[in-house]
Amino acid sequence: MIRSRRFLVSQNIFSFLKSNHFSLVQIFLLLTTSLVLISCSATTRYPGKEVKEVTKIPETQTTPVLELRILLDGYNPSGSLFIESDVNLIQENSKVSLINSGNTIECYISDNSIHLQINGQDFEAEKFIFEPASSDEILRINGKRYRGKIQISGSDNRIYLVNILDMEDYVKGVIAKEMPIGKNNENFEALKALSICIRTYAVNKMKEGKINFDLYNDTRDQVYGGVDSENPLSNKAVDETRSLILEYDNKPAIIYYHSTCGGFTESAENVFTKVVIPYLYGVEDGVEPNCKISPRFQWEETYSGEGIINRLKSYSILDDNEYELEDISIINKFDSGRVSELEIIVEAENGIDKSIIIRGNEIRSILRTADQKNILWSTMFDISISGDIIKFTGNGFGHGVGLCQWGAISLSREGMDYGNILQHYYSGISIGFLND
Repeated sequence: MIRSRRFLVSQNIFSFLKSNHFSLVQIFLLLTTSLVLISCSATTRYPGKEVKEVTKIPETQTTPVLELRILLDGYNPSGSLFIESDVNLIQENSKVSLINSGNTIECYISDNSIHLQINGQDFEAEKFIFEPASSDEILRINGKRYRGKIQISGSDNRIYLVNILDMEDYVKGVIAKEMPIGKNNENFEALKALSICIRTYAVNKMKEGKINFDLYNDTRDQVYGGVDSENPLSNKAVDETRSLILEYDNKPAIIYYHSTCGGFTESAENVFTKVVIPYLYGVEDGVEPNCKISPRFQWEETYSGEGIINRLKSYSILDDNEYELEDISIINKFDSGRVSELEIIVEAENGIDKSIIIRGNEIRSILRTADQKNILWSTMFDISISGDIIKFTGNGFGHGVGLCQWGAISLSREGMDYGNILQHYYSGISIGFLND
């Protein structure tokens, strides 16, 4: 019969006490006390071999919550907010009022102080915070829904309406605005790749140290639409890449991305920077371009001579005198096929010709599309002239640097995972954790 160590200890104590003439009552009390003490003592383990403690590596790394400040709107010097959910009004970290849904708040700035007028009540402070008072923790203001909180601050006689929220919630509010969701999971790996790009871009923008906000909510940075732009599939892509960013030399990488490269991406120094960035050089995007599925893979824009002249005037390149277009031609192209120099020759009223050189991505801003609603789709184009008709025939949409979104979508549909998609467009980068 196998006896426990505790039973053997008790048996030895009993034999010792009996031999020393203790009464049965005394023996019972002593044995009971000893058993209680033994049972309360720490358990000792005796492994047959030395056991080393193993640290379990988590599947995802827990990182501190990183908050971003997204500029939603600006008022100069006043504006109004329509509140569509119950919110708490916070001033200097203290709740000063509960504002019920359906109220309109009038805001104005005076001497860099913000003034709010709500149902006849006046509040004044350097800044105010709106926090959700409802259980779903969603703010509904001016017809839109936001996570996090809304801050109202001001400077230089201007009011700033800013959404303060967690990085991951910000990425969820951007990604579906920047890339088509697609059918089922066909774009899923591309969405994951782009979520890492969005996060990395935002990290770098935070380092700029703007006073009132970190990022614009439009194409000046990344298009952000709050909760209304979220989608379950794109949210899943963000969750599965939580806290991941692109790194180079152990630092967040400089990130650019665009819609459609037209078959060849562009080197950053030809568009944005004066220095070479090793992982932002032009790459061929497939022998048969990956982004050929893009609705902007090919395009045409048609102008008149007068239309070109008017664009030069609106950009203050020409004065208001009369000019006629003599010629427009491509002087040089980059290796990618994008125009690096465009020459426009105009004749003034006095008969003297004037040569105007426009370079690189500036061509898009000056010439714009024929209807003037957008900047020119890309600088990857050729020109044909017939009489007074100037036709631009081009490929691609955007500046062409970094990840091509439609190219990434095509690679995702072919079965490539997000890591290889990123390596294709940013050769030499690594993927790391935020706040490593």
